[in-house]
Amino acid sequence: MGKMDLDEIDREIIKNLKDDGRMSFRELGEKLGVPHTTIFTRVNKLMDGGVIKNFSAIVHPHEIGFGIGFVIIDSTPAQSKLVAKHIARFPEVRKVFRTLDGKVIVKAVFPENSENDEFERFLEKLGDYSVKIYPVQEVVKFDHGLDDHLIEQL
Repeated sequence: MGKMDLDEIDREIIKNLKDDGRMSFRELGEKLGVPHTTIFTRVNKLMDGGVIKNFSAIVHPHEIGFGIGFVIIDSTPAQSKLVAKHIARFPEVRKVFRTLDGKVIVKAVFPENSENDEFERFLEKLGDYSVKIYPVQEVVKFDHGLDDHLIEQL
């Protein structure tokens, strides 16, 4: 799927919904000066195009007692796709990225305790990959969205 072309209305819809996903289409239409049916049609187009994945609550795991860890797995570029798909199946794994040089970067979330037993159990499940581990000590910024100035560049 190629890059989706977005116009000003699409960008405004994205900016508003990223800040308040519970905003009604009627309210958003009034704010943008377009019919709510246009908002409905545009949001469906953005969802069909994969720009908007879904509407959900964003939970900050570190605020409810979960630890976060990053694992970097060394792989070859040829094997990294299979490694990433394998690792992505674990329920602790929340994000998986592949780099051009074959590394697989994993964000995992696990119940926090003083001994980090859960993180160690997760690492044992990974198997014999060559890994570097980075348990997170402090979350400084936790944001899932795009900043408005980046959306303007679409």
